[in-house]
Amino acid sequence: MAMVRAAEVLGVLLNVAYTWLYLNGTLPMAYLFAALGAMGMGWACWRRNLQAETLLHLFYFAMAGYGAWLFGTSEWMVETHGWAPHLLSLAAGAGAWWLAIPWLTRRGSSMPQLDAFTTVFSVVGTWWMIQGDPTNWLYWMVIDVVSIYLYAKRGMPWGALLFALYTLLAIDGWFEEISWFTVTG
Repeated sequence: MAMVRAAEVLGVLLNVAYTWLYLNGTLPMAYLFAALGAMGMGWACWRRNLQAETLLHLFYFAMAGYGAWLFGTSEWMVETHGWAPHLLSLAAGAGAWWLAIPWLTRRGSSMPQLDAFTTVFSVVGTWWMIQGDPTNWLYWMVIDVVSIYLYAKRGMPWGALLFALYTLLAIDGWFEEISWFTVTG
């Protein structure tokens, strides 16, 4: 279990480094830290029997590559969408969550309901983040709070701490009055 804890701590530290580099505009180098952090967290989740979270970290590994590619090829814009697309994505997410629970249960995943919830809706939240929609912060507030509980219950306190930090980032991102993580040049 010492290797699992080391992978978790390393994954958390690399993800914090990614977040700091990203907030400071150190791109595309930040994506290297994101990819390495996803590998560490993914392996730790696999060893803790959080199968959907393992798949999520593989997704994040791929998204780090996509982010690095996107950085060099296009301009990212903030764009607010209406509520109808969000309701559709929430309905699709709920359907995927409902389908994932029995699959994870049959595979022996620990805490399949929460494992499925955080994974499915993290993909939904990531979609809205890529679209540049500020409403993604609302998704992340809920997902990150649930993730704190999930990681703490599975004996991953460093992961829980990472999601506590991400919860604060989501609150900061959504509320204009809050600027805990504002980077000044």
